[in-house]
Amino acid sequence: MPQWNVYHSEGVFKTAEEKKALVHDVNNYYHVYGKLPAFYVVVNFLPMPAGTMFRGYDDVADLDKPFVRLSISHMAAHRSDGMGAERFRRGIDGAIKSSIVEKGYYYEYSVVEEPREMWKIDGIMPPPYGSETFMKWNKENKVSDYTEGNPEAQTNA
Repeated sequence: MPQWNVYHSEGVFKTAEEKKALVHDVNNYYHVYGKLPAFYVVVNFLPMPAGTMFRGYDDVADLDKPFVRLSISHMAAHRSDGMGAERFRRGIDGAIKSSIVEKGYYYEYSVVEEPREMWKIDGIMPPPYGSETFMKWNKENKVSDYTEGNPEAQTNA
């Protein structure tokens, strides 16, 4: 699952429409181009009031324009799955283009790749990328139990 934590100056992403625009672009990157089930994608908006986020010595509330810090965790797909770091960055750059970059905000992001083995959705280990069950989850956009290729199901059988 990609999880995006969007830490931002107050006054940025105030409306549901602004949030949905970024969520749409993020989902397009992962679901349309990356072929991940849409429900894998989680985006959290975390407004940072004055005095709670600093860039260097400066309170971001005092900067001449808004600041957005993206902390992104990847669990569903990794660079070792054939997607290079440059492709990841291009995808993220595209996803934030209209909601952050083109608005002239200060921003930065980092990506952490976490082990798939440490991830569950609704108590179930996600199926391997590209597997039959993965494709079913993608098509139905929901979790369903499975046994083939599920190490926990095989262990508990």
